Amino acid sequence: MTKGGKKILDTHAATNVAVEIDGRDATGTYVEDGGVPTAFEGRIATCAQNVRIALKGGETRARGETFQTWRADPALSDCAPLSATSAPLPPPGKWPLGDFPGEVPRPFWKGHDNAIACWRHAWEVIGRSCLRQPEEGSGFVHNYVYTPFGSCVFMWGTCFITMFGRYASHLFPFIGMLDNFYAKQDSDGFIPRQIDIHDGRSAFEKNDLSSVGGNLLAWAEWRNYEWTGDATRLARVFPRLLAFHRWLRRNRTWKDGSYFSSGWGCGMDNVPRIDESRYSGAFDHGHLSFVDVTLQQLANARILLKIADVLDQQLGGPGIVRAATAPILAELREEVTALDRLVNAAMWDEKAGLYKDLDADGRRIATEHVGAFWALLAGTADAAKTARLAEAALDPRRFAAACGLASTSISDPGFVADGGNYWAGGCWCMMDYMASKGFEAAGRPDIAHVLARRAVEAVARVFESTGAIWESYSPTAFEPGKNWGHRVRKFVGFSGTVPIALLVENVLGIRVRCVSGGKPAIDWDIRLDEPHGIEGLVLADGNRVDLRFDGAKAAVSSEAPIEVRIFQNGNPMETKP
Repeated sequence: MTKGGKKILDTHAATNVAVEIDGRDATGTYVEDGGVPTAFEGRIATCAQNVRIALKGGETRARGETFQTWRADPALSDCAPLSATSAPLPPPGKWPLGDFPGEVPRPFWKGHDNAIACWRHAWEVIGRSCLRQPEEGSGFVHNYVYTPFGSCVFMWGTCFITMFGRYASHLFPFIGMLDNFYAKQDSDGFIPRQIDIHDGRSAFEKNDLSSVGGNLLAWAEWRNYEWTGDATRLARVFPRLLAFHRWLRRNRTWKDGSYFSSGWGCGMDNVPRIDESRYSGAFDHGHLSFVDVTLQQLANARILLKIADVLDQQLGGPGIVRAATAPILAELREEVTALDRLVNAAMWDEKAGLYKDLDADGRRIATEHVGAFWALLAGTADAAKTARLAEAALDPRRFAAACGLASTSISDPGFVADGGNYWAGGCWCMMDYMASKGFEAAGRPDIAHVLARRAVEAVARVFESTGAIWESYSPTAFEPGKNWGHRVRKFVGFSGTVPIALLVENVLGIRVRCVSGGKPAIDWDIRLDEPHGIEGLVLADGNRVDLRFDGAKAAVSSEAPIEVRIFQNGNPMETKP
């Protein structure tokens, strides 16, 4: 029997079997053509992993038994279900971010009015049209930012939004948006990367290569901790982060421990690394080891170990985390050691001075792309390799493009000059953010400043001519990017990382950190000659701070005492209590 061109269960199976897919009753339909046997007698043959099948009666050998085709992760054993935490949003037009003046910090930079206008525009767009409340039936537990695309929220984009959202966290708790993803976590650790805002379902079946990707959750949580010092949130999300990391390790690794994904899964849809004559670059792994995903998971493992240390030190005395998760943490340490060895022995190309993907035989492929710079945040590149990566980032023949870092090397045969054709050369704000924060973490704030300034000035210049912030940018002109010949969409979302976060942190040089007891402090590294600074910077404890440099002297004022360390080009100037 067929329905809509697809086979359905026969009478016997339909009578005795109840099929549930992602919480939806699918009794009487196949998961896919030929994918479900016509009779279940205690056996599941080729069903997808997110299918639950209950035998309801009839002449079966497992009457009443429910089959779940995955094993619960022990890291989640003590996790309570997430409940709604958000207060209702004010009516449209009454939200303070939409009204803007006086509500968010006010940066200034003499001679760069377009950059300041771009900052203001980014916040106005977020406040005016992007804030949403959970819809009934979505299962979301927190208000969120929706950057209109496909009626979905995306893990990768949401993580990046939290990283600049800190500057308006007194108005909207951006970090809470991640709870919508944790609320969708399966008991085996799986978290979907793309969730429909209406019904709350994953856009992809669990085993689809595009179902997960952009695992930046631990990085986003750690960045929030650096801002707030809130170890209690870390404690609440830590088991979920552990379980998700372990799911990826079980389901997205080759036998050497390297990770794979797809173009959509990794977030870099059409980087030209996969043989398109044999595979789909968007949806297949091409039997490659993805250098970007492998490095992200190495960074993730290191961050999880740092979180474990924080929780041990701050909550309940030594051993509070390790007593329950010692075997899991031991696995993470083993993985860090193994991946460190793998990426430097196999993925590092000494001649190119770059990390690269591996083919099915373990050989480095020729394609050079921006994913290599995740090595800096992963902490795997030593000083010599960091210097080589800096050379590549600053080389106009390779990655130094008009609007930031080219996603595919300019010298690569797959590079597209006209608008970048998405990830075949386009410049993406979140990649400039990633690389700048990476060089900062690797002890090269000078390179971070150069990359950040180039990106901020380019995005501001395009904003000045178009009145918008864009999804991606051209590598060869100060213009929006293109996707298959068409201009990309107007898009704040992850593109807010450059005009907001990089402007403050790596151009103006103002970085907030937490000291003992979670108390905020500020490091200000002055690298600009022009007068610049920020007024009304609201910290996690509610303290408001003004920082001003007049071209000769720095001045700091605040409502409450705060430690401010001032540097000039990395050299200590003074400390203001």
